[in-house]
Amino acid sequence: MWTWSKRHLAGLSDLEHSEAILSILRHFGAQQTPERRIQWIEKIKVVRNLKLSPQILLDQERFSTESPMGNSNSPVLMLELNELCPPIVERMMAAGELPNFTALHRKSEAYTTYTDEESLEPWVQWVTLHTGQTETVHGAKELDEGHLVSTERFWDTLAKHDFSSLIFGSMNGNTEQSGKVFLLPDPWSAGVEATDPAYKSLHDFIRHQVTEHTNPDAKPGLNDLVKFLTFLVSHGLKLSTISSIVKQLAEEKIGDRDLHWRRAIILDTLMWDVFESAYKKQRPDFATFFANSTAFIQHRYWRHMEPEAYEVKPSEAHMKSYGSAVEDSYREMDKIVGRAMKLVGPNGRIVFSTALSQEANTRYEHIGGKFVHRPKNFENLFEWLGAPAPLSFEPVMTHEAWATYDTSEEAEAAARAMENIQSNGKSIMHWKRDNNRLFFCSGLISEVEPDFEVRHGETGETIKFDKLFMPIGQVNNSKHNRNGCFWVPAGTDGPKVHDGTLPLEQATDKILSLFGLESVEHAPSLELAS
Repeated sequence: MWTWSKRHLAGLSDLEHSEAILSILRHFGAQQTPERRIQWIEKIKVVRNLKLSPQILLDQERFSTESPMGNSNSPVLMLELNELCPPIVERMMAAGELPNFTALHRKSEAYTTYTDEESLEPWVQWVTLHTGQTETVHGAKELDEGHLVSTERFWDTLAKHDFSSLIFGSMNGNTEQSGKVFLLPDPWSAGVEATDPAYKSLHDFIRHQVTEHTNPDAKPGLNDLVKFLTFLVSHGLKLSTISSIVKQLAEEKIGDRDLHWRRAIILDTLMWDVFESAYKKQRPDFATFFANSTAFIQHRYWRHMEPEAYEVKPSEAHMKSYGSAVEDSYREMDKIVGRAMKLVGPNGRIVFSTALSQEANTRYEHIGGKFVHRPKNFENLFEWLGAPAPLSFEPVMTHEAWATYDTSEEAEAAARAMENIQSNGKSIMHWKRDNNRLFFCSGLISEVEPDFEVRHGETGETIKFDKLFMPIGQVNNSKHNRNGCFWVPAGTDGPKVHDGTLPLEQATDKILSLFGLESVEHAPSLELAS
């Protein structure tokens, strides 16, 4: 039965009712089954007897809960499963290994998104999807730039139409509508804080674990650990997740395989527990959940999933440890899809997006694969370089970091100091300055000999490379691909797989349409405008 509100009451004349009813029947009559026409007659009788505005019939039909599209007032949950690959999803669905993806696919319109943006990086493409604008408009170039993007995200657009949102870890996210938008920043964000201060201990701990996972000397403090555990206990941590953590630690200790990579999956599961708890409390109109474990695992272990694509083959021991890592991560994402469908219930709607994807990367085979190196200690490195000490260091991906200064002049001085660590007369660093911040990392991409030395460009002092840097290992066994998955709830025509590709920035319009809102006005790029 419908729920009527006073705003629907209208003193229409019989003539006005008749004209409106005829209009409705002309609009929908041709597409209704006989059973649905009978239902419409009953609805029309109710509307006419109660002197309600016939417009609500149009509203109810357009977003009926009987429609696969769902009601405009029914919740939408967007699963942002970073960089999952359309071919792998399709292959594993066909093999019956992803039952929840299959169930979702059967009630979705499935698109393949495409981006032609210059920077093919998730911290760019996710902002494109969240704003409906391309890189040259929103301006995001690196991680931890969410606070610098002024282009409106679509959840802020929803807030202006009185829809509430729960944004959980969306990459380079931010909000200007904190009254209607609950936001937990992504783990790489130092410049954006959670809208609820109670989540600070969670964000701080997770950020430390994610950005320092390549640093064996970076251990969380006891106080931070206690705060984190206390938060989890009161915010939805499930016994099944605790059991997974205990099992993981035991297998790492006594097993004969390296299973450390599974920690990334457990982190996503743990974060889902917290998200699910927040979702049940808030019951938002719209929500996002961002998961990165598959993207991380693919970059590390694509070689082990598809060894035939590479000249440098993994060892037997590595295949034993990592051979199933990629597919296992997809199976775990399938469990999250299942939990999502259960969470939103039969009237809820799910959007699935990956923003971009990955493919085999054979670019570095001639040097034995790509190996990267991370500073052992940022402060010690900058002191040796003669760079001014920053206010803070913010590690981001694997071996990369930001240094934040009080002034742009200090950041420029630090950039000049990057020239001081040299091999064969050239700097081994990669860096770029953005106002008062400096982005930097080692530019070496191959393994180095134990006695490899670097020289200070100004003083001539030499030092062993491994005194300043530590090896992270082989990375980037895969590279980014411009295609991505994008599934939305099917419309009145039912589920469909669309041919061709959908520009990523236009996918935003599909999300807004679920709430009956008009498309974003896609601005021309700054380059074109100039």
